Amino acid sequence: MRKIVLLVSLVSFFSCGEKQEKPVSPINSEKSFLDPLEVNTTRSVNLLPEAREVAGEWLAYATAQNEIQNLENSTGQEILSSANNLVQIMENLRTTIPDSLKSTAVEARANVLYTKAQLLHQLSNKKQKNPDEILDLAEDMITEFDNFKLQLNELFLKTPENFETELDREFQEPLEPDSTGTIPLFRDSGI
Repeated sequence: MRKIVLLVSLVSFFSCGEKQEKPVSPINSEKSFLDPLEVNTTRSVNLLPEAREVAGEWLAYATAQNEIQNLENSTGQEILSSANNLVQIMENLRTTIPDSLKSTAVEARANVLYTKAQLLHQLSNKKQKNPDEILDLAEDMITEFDNFKLQLNELFLKTPENFETELDREFQEPLEPDSTGTIPLFRDSGI
């Protein structure tokens, strides 16, 4: 009986001993948090005048655009510190889309921006932060904001029907009868 008690004690002692945690391996990264964000795109999307007029009155858009421009000139450390603000700004952008800009495509792009901001926030709160992941995600957010602006522009592009109507109006005016009462077949280009 003594042997059994001794055996159970030994098993209990070794099983209750402190478990050693595995040492955390360092993250292999090509970049550091002190490196500036390098945006690898030459594309720059500007809003059409009609879209700019509507977006100019949308405070959430102006705030988001300003924050994205700040990202373009940030270091990894600055991106980490602004991750929480980005989530709030993109949430505000997503929930305050004006009725004149509401479409499935615009809402989808706003959701993508919000999701990327959430992911950036999660990565910035990890114990071991990977600068490559964070800087790449920040670059993705800049690209996605350009895609968002493209969707805003598409709302104001002329449809083929509108284009035809505009052409008809343009060609109807000069086709008035001349002094002889006939309608000219060709436009007089003044040559």
